[in-house]
Amino acid sequence: MQKNIIGIYKDETLIAPVINQLREQGVEVKDVYTPFPVNDIIEAMKLKTNFPYFAFAFGVIGFSLTFLFLYWTSAISYPLVLGGKPYLSLSFVVIIFVMVINVTVTGSLIAFFVREKKGPGTKPKFDSEDVNDDKFVVFIDKTAKMTDDDSAKISDILRSSGAVDVKENV
Repeated sequence: MQKNIIGIYKDETLIAPVINQLREQGVEVKDVYTPFPVNDIIEAMKLKTNFPYFAFAFGVIGFSLTFLFLYWTSAISYPLVLGGKPYLSLSFVVIIFVMVINVTVTGSLIAFFVREKKGPGTKPKFDSEDVNDDKFVVFIDKTAKMTDDDSAKISDILRSSGAVDVKENV
């Protein structure tokens, strides 16, 4: 069974230094759970994301589909020429703008939930009170090659860096 070492903090400024300290000791931090994004933690974890590319692609898809739909409805399916009004007009701009935002946000949200394997009925990786309110959690996998002394050393590093609670769970 996979065990984990969990350090719970109340202050987000303490986490980036402990991640760097653990990395210097050869310990890999699996994940950090925070109630809000913290740039220092993202930089310390050396995380990279492709979501801006996904968002741009969703924006292009939203623009293309909306433009094609508007053009099709006003020029091909039911063309009406009233007072010399052109088929392709500036009235499309507002609708296209709103639909690009709508498709980008909805597509990005769905991509996030699929990528993170979140959704209804998903079991949490661990149970810790207030992790979504005001606590910051450092999550370390206890590997098979890790001895009890290594676990104690990691726990000591977490406690000395300001963790309010350190525990091992299954």
